[in-house]
Amino acid sequence: MKKLFPPAFACFTLLSLPIAGCPAQTVSLPPQAPVPSGTVTITVEPGARQTFRGFGASLGNWGGEYQSLSPANRALLSQSLWRDLRFNTLRLWFNTDKYAPTRGARDLAEFRRCYVDSGLIADAQKNGVTTLLLAPDAVPPYMAEKRTDNSGSAQTGMALKESETDNYAVLVADFIDQLKKQTGITITVTGVQNEPNNLERFTPSQIVRVTRRLRSELDRRGLQSVKIISPEAGNVDTIFYETVDALRADPIAWRGIVGIASHSYNNSTTPDIAERIAGTGKEYWQTEASDNGPEEPGDALRAATLASRFLNDMNHRVTHWIHFIGFDVADPRDNATRIFAFTRTPFQLIRYQKQAYYQQLSRTFDVGSVFRRSTSDLEGDMTYTYGKKPRVTVAAARNPDGTWGIGISNFTSPTFEDAEDPKNFEKHNSGYSARTFTVIVRIPEIATRETVAFTLHRSNSAVDNAPAGSAVMKNGVVTIPSVRPLDLITLRSKK
Repeated sequence: MKKLFPPAFACFTLLSLPIAGCPAQTVSLPPQAPVPSGTVTITVEPGARQTFRGFGASLGNWGGEYQSLSPANRALLSQSLWRDLRFNTLRLWFNTDKYAPTRGARDLAEFRRCYVDSGLIADAQKNGVTTLLLAPDAVPPYMAEKRTDNSGSAQTGMALKESETDNYAVLVADFIDQLKKQTGITITVTGVQNEPNNLERFTPSQIVRVTRRLRSELDRRGLQSVKIISPEAGNVDTIFYETVDALRADPIAWRGIVGIASHSYNNSTTPDIAERIAGTGKEYWQTEASDNGPEEPGDALRAATLASRFLNDMNHRVTHWIHFIGFDVADPRDNATRIFAFTRTPFQLIRYQKQAYYQQLSRTFDVGSVFRRSTSDLEGDMTYTYGKKPRVTVAAARNPDGTWGIGISNFTSPTFEDAEDPKNFEKHNSGYSARTFTVIVRIPEIATRETVAFTLHRSNSAVDNAPAGSAVMKNGVVTIPSVRPLDLITLRSKK
């Protein structure tokens, strides 16, 4: 029987986090707080799975705020995001309706102002960005039609007309070609449409047709180096499965893409999608993750949900992991979408707790690390999807230098309740109440080594990627005695 999940929208995650418009909560546990304890055993199964290709983020700069800053402040922003967090992928928003507002029109002005003339792309590349990912969004009005969802409500100006499928693919190819000719910038990878399964703006069959035609149009223009990912679904749900199945069933479309893509919000990656991608030779891009609403520095709850989603996705064959907004002007109503925010007069850089968690993860799992499948004796595959979220999520990989990295996220909190209530969406999709865990990690693959020494780091509302001592794995087993609510603890073996 098919499961129908609520749709996810860009910038919006359906979690039991502070609701938009409500005060943000920074969670910290007083030392005397009575917190139940438990033990969980994680088994890291032998056998290489996917190779991790790195973190990334998107930027907008719609108001031109970036170029209004001094060179020193632009450098600080770029270094903080790209170099300090070791992010290597910049996702660029391409508003198709602004580029081609009328049939035959082609206007690069908005994109150039936001990304090229501002120096934003150049600054990112100076600080370690190697991949430019294009995110086509919206549909020109003359290509769109009304389409109703299952409830009968209509969303206007979003759904692609059947008669415009090929024309839309040509439009995207034209943009990539024109951008290279006018600016010398070559897009590394392009999507097809941002969150096409939101009210089925693009049906699965349309995604297949657009993908086929886009590959053909890029090749015809000599842009064979530009890779395609498809479909960038907002949810890992029934529609996403159907779209991936449709792509796989079409040899030309499947051959034309480098990988599949989805977003990591309330319904992140699952064993079902991991099975679909296994053995295909395709990459799996997670191209957008964040929260929505207010956020203040030190909010470990919002940081812990992102760490849990990342570790979940690594257990389900994701190769690239991209946050929604790297930095933007501070907005008290929506700072949860950002890793960093800034004010202009006077300039101030605001660092949210998630930046420490990302820094910690990017120093545990290098680009080129190869993940294994991890399972839990408490929650099996530790799948972060519709319903209650895993208490403890763990992933492990072998780095290119031979060291092992392990990430442990405790997504329990005093703001959550253990009780489930399917009629209460927030409660039903929350984590569990606060609990401290002893986490035992078994890696049979290195059980023949008598001892392996690991260094530990910890992040929570009180500490940022702080050294947390060391641990010794004996015959493939290591025990971490106190993983507290909303902790991210990482281990990396010594060379």
